[in-house]
Amino acid sequence: MIGLIASVPAAAQEGMNPLIPGGNSAPPGRAPKAVVANSLYDFGTALEGTMVSHTFTIKNIGQGYLDIRGVKTSCGCTTGNPSKMHVAPGDDSEIAVSFDTHFQKGHQVRTITASTNDPDNPQVTMTMQGIVKKQVEAQPGEISFGNVKKGTEDTREVLVNDLNPGRGPFQVGPVSNSNSSIKVVQEKRPDGKPGALLKVSLLKTMPMGPFDDSIKITTNRVPLQVDVFGAVTGDLNVDPAQVSFGLVPRGQDIVRIFKLSNQGPHPVKVLEVASSSPAVAATAEPVTPGKEYKVTVTLKHGTPDGQLRGDLTIKTDDPDQATLKVPFYAIVGQFKT
Repeated sequence: MIGLIASVPAAAQEGMNPLIPGGNSAPPGRAPKAVVANSLYDFGTALEGTMVSHTFTIKNIGQGYLDIRGVKTSCGCTTGNPSKMHVAPGDDSEIAVSFDTHFQKGHQVRTITASTNDPDNPQVTMTMQGIVKKQVEAQPGEISFGNVKKGTEDTREVLVNDLNPGRGPFQVGPVSNSNSSIKVVQEKRPDGKPGALLKVSLLKTMPMGPFDDSIKITTNRVPLQVDVFGAVTGDLNVDPAQVSFGLVPRGQDIVRIFKLSNQGPHPVKVLEVASSSPAVAATAEPVTPGKEYKVTVTLKHGTPDGQLRGDLTIKTDDPDQATLKVPFYAIVGQFKT
């Protein structure tokens, strides 16, 4: 959570009660009392991208001066600024709150907390809530290509929809993304409705490994973003993709086995298996030479207690996958039965 803390303006320090040392405490029998008449503001429904504003009032109904030492909010999209930080008995301070609804949707709750020197109510809480209604949407909101073979091309479609057609003409402007192996083409919707059809293509130039990208869509309402992700795999595959020793006692070797398979047309030779930790050793044994290997991984006895993380590096003679990384993980310790 990100909170914003208001500072004490110079003007608010005028007229401070000299009986209150430093303005931070009240003498016996003259305590302040902070009250918020309406601590909950329900703004009903607001359109995404608009600013929702409200002013809360903290009244001092006690006999001593009330100090508002700061205001924190439940997130960075809300701000609160007291009109007075030093409030005389019978007086009040206004806290103006603004909620930026960009990239928000659905039921939203924002909490504003004022720190005070009221001994019975040191944390005065106010709440702003309501429903943020989306103006536009991308359907789907994200694209997962999953695991695709290297050299594969695939295309997915995204519809940009106007959810508030009564607000006038809807226009979709420029569309951009950063990954050169993801191509985005903007077309008119086939149903003739306002909006756009985006054709998002994964190109065969995408290198092996996981990938992600963000498509940024400009509209005359609010901007949209569609996240794209997946992974490009080669002919060599490891199953399982990582080695987990789990919780292990100290003082004995622990062995795990995984399979390296070659799904390509050409045989592949495993040249070396190296470990990033001296506590873990690995060897590769051919099951079907050039096509399948059994890799045996050993966590050595005497490994110090604690968490252990690292990687195995498998070197092969495959020009496209000369190295493969396989992570490993263990928690070593003494356990009582």
